[in-house]
Amino acid sequence: MATTAMNLATPTGPTDVREVLGLHTRLARGLTGAVVLAMAFCALQNTAGVSPMWPEVVAVLIMAAATVAVVMLPHDPLLHSAALVLALSPPVAAAFLLSVVPVPLETSNQIWVSGYSSIIYVFMCLRGRARYAWSSIAVTVGVYGAWAALTEQGWWTGATTPIYNSGVVAVVTVLALAVRPTIRSIFTLRQQSMTRAAEASAVAAAQSERNVRLRELDQLARPLLERIAAGTPLSDHERQSCELLEAHLRDQLRAQALVTPSTAAAARAARGRGVEVLMIDDGGLDDADATVRDRASTVVTDALAEAGDGDVRIRVLPPGRSTVLSIYRSGVSGTRRIDLDRSGKMSKGNHIVKFSNSDIEDE
Repeated sequence: MATTAMNLATPTGPTDVREVLGLHTRLARGLTGAVVLAMAFCALQNTAGVSPMWPEVVAVLIMAAATVAVVMLPHDPLLHSAALVLALSPPVAAAFLLSVVPVPLETSNQIWVSGYSSIIYVFMCLRGRARYAWSSIAVTVGVYGAWAALTEQGWWTGATTPIYNSGVVAVVTVLALAVRPTIRSIFTLRQQSMTRAAEASAVAAAQSERNVRLRELDQLARPLLERIAAGTPLSDHERQSCELLEAHLRDQLRAQALVTPSTAAAARAARGRGVEVLMIDDGGLDDADATVRDRASTVVTDALAEAGDGDVRIRVLPPGRSTVLSIYRSGVSGTRRIDLDRSGKMSKGNHIVKFSNSDIEDE
């Protein structure tokens, strides 16, 4: 019950800036694809005088990959390694493109890398890597300036191209510096609130579970305890009932994951036939799904129902093992072991050896 309460209190809303911006949505993926297509179309429409063509194709591929990556990459803020690669993409793409464009340019659209780089820079700022974005702009300014100087156009003529396109990056940088801390604070407060709610739910669930156990104990034990307190001699049947009740209560303490109405009834019936029953829970079923837990209950119930003499020792193994449940049945016909793995698959084996009372506990 406490586990259920914790699950109910698990945050289900946005957990970082990516989700606030909707970067995980189909719309974001569609818009990213549209930007890539528009970039490729712009490059294709402005190839007059460009020779050879392969450097421009390389520039398109670099910018397309960077545009997709800045939107789709996980983590917030972006990993430093990813931010570094993204920051290098525009100046490298610009170097490839500028190496083949004509001088003078047929049209200013032939140096399209500068304009589309702004999209990458905007998202880098929004995703917490503004310094990398501005470093990339500085390097790109150097690339454009060097190209203009080498082609006798004047260094400043080339450098101004990426500078003019950086205005929107400046605005987004200020916005990101103002908004991102606020968003982080909201996420932190929300997480703390959900954690407190989970803790409160767990406490309430634990209290409810204790109340259920107390009511069950009252119903089961009160009549016998009143009879004992009255000093009236107990009959053999009542003594046996006391022993069965004590064993049932011990099962609830030592093997809670195994105690269900069906297994409890089967264990009581087996003990009534003189079978010694020992159940131990070491936690292997705590993280199992409902199907495996139901399967374990069925296997335990069947094993107890089939036992007519000897002893039955049932153990839920510790977490992390391939086998979650082991059952040892020992009687006049020998000893049989039944194992249940993590998928709920059962295996059986016959043995000619006998097990001592501590073997199952020390396995």
